[in-house]
Amino acid sequence: MEQYPKIFYFNNQLNHDCLIDFDSYKSGKTEGYFEYKLNKYFNGHIKTNKAINNGWKYPYQPDFILYYPKYNLCVDIEIDEPYAMGSKKPIHFNDEKRNNFFLSKGWHIIRFAEEQICKYPDLCCKMISEFIRFTTGECIWTEGMEDFKDIPDISAWTKNEAEKMANSSYRNDYLKFLQNIDQHKPQISIIADGIFLNSQIREAQSLYKDIWPEKELFDKAKVSLLLKELLRYSSHFQDLNIFEGKIYIEFRIYISAYHSIYNFTFDSDLIYLDNFIINVYYIRTEHLICFEIDKYVVNSEIMNVLLIADDPAYPGLISNWNNRKIILMRKKIDTHMPFNLKYIDSSSPSGMAIGLDRAEL
Repeated sequence: MEQYPKIFYFNNQLNHDCLIDFDSYKSGKTEGYFEYKLNKYFNGHIKTNKAINNGWKYPYQPDFILYYPKYNLCVDIEIDEPYAMGSKKPIHFNDEKRNNFFLSKGWHIIRFAEEQICKYPDLCCKMISEFIRFTTGECIWTEGMEDFKDIPDISAWTKNEAEKMANSSYRNDYLKFLQNIDQHKPQISIIADGIFLNSQIREAQSLYKDIWPEKELFDKAKVSLLLKELLRYSSHFQDLNIFEGKIYIEFRIYISAYHSIYNFTFDSDLIYLDNFIINVYYIRTEHLICFEIDKYVVNSEIMNVLLIADDPAYPGLISNWNNRKIILMRKKIDTHMPFNLKYIDSSSPSGMAIGLDRAEL
């Protein structure tokens, strides 16, 4: 029995020059939700509204394109529904012709069942990350996902099975798992330089083992624990807009292709803490992290920044962050960062300050 997700490896040289702009004729709730997830994990590498120009009025159009130019990698990511919602017509029980077309152009293909996208969107992204590691050897896409489970398989359907699903309105059973995507503008941006964050986690782990050798630390620092500590400093930012009693925050963790952050785990990408709602983003980059952060801050409308970093490049960059309120998390001793800003000191071995937790500390 064939199972989802389905993976197909190209059998020809990549040809991505034949892509043309083509407005999507299918932009349903499932596609919009998964696009949101894909852009959180694979920021800058996801393309939509493109099609391969084969001379047809309605050319083959991928649901999503993952393009990784460093390795000349194109992946057609598809969401397969068992039947059309309006007509109840069975679909995706035989996509061999379409698959062969993309494979002949040098594309890889990953097909997920719609049910997997609705129930396990993060696990689908983990599978894509592992696919990238397998095909390129690039590991930054999988970092932080080690604690995620593997995506459960779902059996592919025949035409008769799809008809039975349509008659029982099977899609309605899992579409209810889709979450609403909050569109509120974040009031605070917590930005972590992954290199500095990882060094602090390593240092804290080493100190704890020396001080309390009989105690056991978690192997990983957790996003939610780190945020719980950092949000104590949110009161330093004034005039925050509150929507229905909630303050919206974004937490952006920048991971470099040249540095590991294996000591950190992303236990969630949407966190609710007291009256805060935090969207967590994992920005993988092949460029220098400090310049990626600077580009984001300068080009965004964010006015309140809590920066977790310590590097000689930042003082010059921060000087151009005009009119923004900034709090630094940095080392007090031997710091490269300016002293004229409010800061959180990470010099002491406070595990909670960098997201480590220990029972009966």
